[in-house]
Amino acid sequence: MKNLIFDLDGTLWDSTKQIEIVWKKVSKQFNINTSNISIKSIMGMTNDEIIATLFSKDSKLGTAFIEKSQLEEVKYLSKYGGNIYPNTISTITQLKNNYNLYIVSNCQIGYIESFINYYKLQSLFKDFECSGNTNLPKSNNINILMKRNNISTAIYIGDTENDYKAAKEANISFIWASYGFGNCKKYDYKICDIKDLLDFNL
Repeated sequence: MKNLIFDLDGTLWDSTKQIEIVWKKVSKQFNINTSNISIKSIMGMTNDEIIATLFSKDSKLGTAFIEKSQLEEVKYLSKYGGNIYPNTISTITQLKNNYNLYIVSNCQIGYIESFINYYKLQSLFKDFECSGNTNLPKSNNINILMKRNNISTAIYIGDTENDYKAAKEANISFIWASYGFGNCKKYDYKICDIKDLLDFNL
């Protein structure tokens, strides 16, 4: 069995609209305006990167806001889900026959679980890891997951330049999901739809 490790945001689903709803609600509690923030522009960032980008003048406020927002995001997404990309469930269901499937994401604790549980994908993914659990960057989390599952080689599938860098730092190949949030100049493979993975002999 070969091993595929997926990014989540911009690769398996798009939860930006749902997060915007949560941020609008939480921002009122903190008396701040988040209407001019592009959620897509910060998707895939760690908490420290989000705070440095959006709250450089008041990191204490940023930390409190992000922590509260992320708790509410997990609650909201667990109840309502996000916008899963077309063909995702059918594709990963077929991939499961020939590959071990995993998720590694720069997200908070409970976020990956909200995706898996809402769409009832528990039987499809063998394991997952996130920065919320480890406080480490994505490349480290890829390596942690690989070590935990006795994986010697894998392919990472993501949508941004940072995903590419993380894969290379972890010494594994990278597939760029070009339908996602980011641009990527370098990659080993490119897909325009997640179902394109079914055409590869990876």
